[in-house]
Amino acid sequence: MQFRHYTIYKSNFWLFTFNRIIEVVVYISVWKAIYNQTGDAGGFTINQMVTYYVLVTTIKSFALWGTNEDMAHSIRNGKINKELLNPLTYFEYYFGINLGEMAFAFVIGFATFIICSLIWGITLPINFANFLLAILVIILGIPVTFFIQMIVGTVGFYSSSIWGMQIFRKSIISIFSGVIAPITLFPNWFQNLSKILPFKELIYTPVNIWLGQVQTSEIIFVIIKQILWGIFLYIIAKVFFNHAIKKITINGG
Repeated sequence: MQFRHYTIYKSNFWLFTFNRIIEVVVYISVWKAIYNQTGDAGGFTINQMVTYYVLVTTIKSFALWGTNEDMAHSIRNGKINKELLNPLTYFEYYFGINLGEMAFAFVIGFATFIICSLIWGITLPINFANFLLAILVIILGIPVTFFIQMIVGTVGFYSSSIWGMQIFRKSIISIFSGVIAPITLFPNWFQNLSKILPFKELIYTPVNIWLGQVQTSEIIFVIIKQILWGIFLYIIAKVFFNHAIKKITINGG
């Protein structure tokens, strides 16, 4: 139902896709200018950097889109009383909504990838195994981002607006996942911190697996790290939600 909601207006698809292509144009133009001036693109060749930002723009919706505002809105208008009575649990209900958004994000991302590949050309994965591992890491990142969304959305039980928290969540993920710039361009302390936090694995790591810049032993560590972070964030989200639900005050509905 959530996927159909996004596809009611066909212009949504074209506008989202056009927006992604514009982002790629801007990123590539900036890095080509830097490369022409300095002869360096953060340790990447210019073709790799083009591929990097095509892939980043293709998959970043998986990390940045979320159901936070939907949760906050349902709390404000009283719709949450029906959601809590669903046959599905509250987490299952919103995970389904989240999967619908991810499905739409995939369609947009795939269209963006095809169009950008035809315009600029990209570096293909060094082998099929790397391609599958990159996809696996992206999929493992979906529960991680979902539980972060649930934590942020639960703030809506205590506040009339989570807009600030929503912006904060997107900003942190954009910086630490390599959307703004590759992690290797940041100071050492930042790179060390990114190795601990789960955000790097959402975008930067799968893109580098695609480019063949991550060893197999490191990929195994990445998978284990994502699973552990997923479990940890689930526990935090569940405990936070169970505490918040006891203090709910519905002003509508």
